[in-house]
Amino acid sequence: MVVPNKPSTEGAAVDDRWTRYCLEMAGRRAFGWVVLGVLAFALQLALTFVFDVSSPLPLVLLLFSVVVLGLGLARRQPHTKVMGDRTWVYVRVHWRGGLLVVHGARPVVLDVSAGPMARGRIRRHRRAWVVAPDRGGNTVVTFRGLPRLFPAKIVRG
Repeated sequence: MVVPNKPSTEGAAVDDRWTRYCLEMAGRRAFGWVVLGVLAFALQLALTFVFDVSSPLPLVLLLFSVVVLGLGLARRQPHTKVMGDRTWVYVRVHWRGGLLVVHGARPVVLDVSAGPMARGRIRRHRRAWVVAPDRGGNTVVTFRGLPRLFPAKIVRG
């Protein structure tokens, strides 16, 4: 299957091939972190009960596994709920003061949870796809060539 490098503006965003690919990649990343957390927990148990290690390493592994599993469960956000039956809309964007400014007839400022690597790529391309926000001002943003769906919240509209 050939995966596009940007979403389509036709049809519901949830049914788009790009969206399905992004959700699949997010699922794979989450599964990888869960496996890593479970392995750290199992290693901690083995070091404590089988090898009787008395160093702080088992405690560090236990803390790592709890943090990884806790973050993995807490950070799962229902993107599909926000998208509903809305379509992707192509927009021009730029960063200002850590916020994403969406150009248009009515400029909108979004608070997007994107890391520095993603921000650098977005800064170069200056284009994004956004779904219309829900009543709470929550929306989802995606960028060309970056297979992730970023949750966003309207700060100023």
